Amino acid sequence: MKIFNLLFVFFITHLYADSLDLGFDYSLFWKMIAFFAFISLFFIYRQYELKKLNNKLQKSFEEERINSRDKDQLIFNQKKLAAMDEVLENIAHQWRQPLSQINSSVLVIDDRMYEKNFKDDVIEEKLLEIESLTQYMSKTINDFKNFFDGQSKMEKYSLKDLIDKSVYIIRGTLLSLNIKVEVIADKKCIHYGFPNELEQVILVILNNAKDVLVSRNIQYPKIRVEVEKIEHDYHIKIEDNGGGIDESIIHKIFDPYFTTKYKSQGTGLGLYISQMIIKERMNAELIVHNTKIGACFTIIFKDENA
Repeated sequence: MKIFNLLFVFFITHLYADSLDLGFDYSLFWKMIAFFAFISLFFIYRQYELKKLNNKLQKSFEEERINSRDKDQLIFNQKKLAAMDEVLENIAHQWRQPLSQINSSVLVIDDRMYEKNFKDDVIEEKLLEIESLTQYMSKTINDFKNFFDGQSKMEKYSLKDLIDKSVYIIRGTLLSLNIKVEVIADKKCIHYGFPNELEQVILVILNNAKDVLVSRNIQYPKIRVEVEKIEHDYHIKIEDNGGGIDESIIHKIFDPYFTTKYKSQGTGLGLYISQMIIKERMNAELIVHNTKIGACFTIIFKDENA
């Protein structure tokens, strides 16, 4: 500010001298103006460079903070996976014997019915259902162990058959709750991948849909499963008419330990593990969005035969 004042006095003084026709040389004045302009530009440039450096340092710091947080999260997730693997090992040890006893009991009941020449279609159907479910539970333990050990094998399978099988596993529960399931899929939709893991993911989503329909007491509960081929991708869409997910929490739906259920009804790990299976094992994508009637989960993966 003082420099501006001095220049102003200098300018007025020499302007007065010029009016007296003293023949004053203004070259010094314009040199001072040029010098001052240069100094101003220098300071402006310096401020710009400092600001740019500041922003760069801030960005670098932010990236380092995010990288550090990601590393911490990775270590945390690895520890959790190790703990989950140990839990699965304990569950496998505890479950195998009871499951084996249940199957043995089914065989005994079946034999006794045959000896007594007793026939009942409903009882026979339920015995077959019990046997099928115990086999599924036993296989599930192996599936998850293989997933965590990285020993799962890829194979060709029909998407329609896999979905029908998934629906059959919880068919009894769905029927008892009057929940209709509509499956739209073509038997020609063949995929090469990990069918057991995909089956687990579909079951998690179906069970979640079932829980929502029951908890919200939907009058005509329905789940729709559709397989759609879009260019070189398969889209498996699982939609319910339960009213959808609150938009304020939908972005958290795949977070570990996040659940909208009571603690006694859910752990918040189902969708988290499903997301992990889809991304890490199938190199695919699992997304969710709300439709006009409810929530729609979509599994997107490439057709390996395309």
